[in-house]
Amino acid sequence: RVIYGLAVYQDYQRARLVYDYPAPETVDLARRQDRPLLAAQEGQLLLGDRYAYWMEVTNTESGKAFYGHLTIFQKEYLDKLETQLRDR
Repeated sequence: RVIYGLAVYQDYQRARLVYDYPAPETVDLARRQDRPLLAAQEGQLLLGDRYAYWMEVTNTESGKAFYGHLTIFQKEYLDKLETQLRDR
């Protein structure tokens, strides 16, 4: 809130969920193929009135957050990012 100001913070708080990952099927596949990083990355795409938001966190095997980021970007790029995330 301090970095971006109250207007952006409120837009983020009101934003609706567009895409949430990983899907349960992806987690099962990651476990079967011994690909822990695939299951460890959790993310959300959100759409606000002013901006779009991408939040991603990588967890350790114990479920503790190891790395994360929140990206604020123009809404016009949401579809492209969603497609890229779904295809990876």
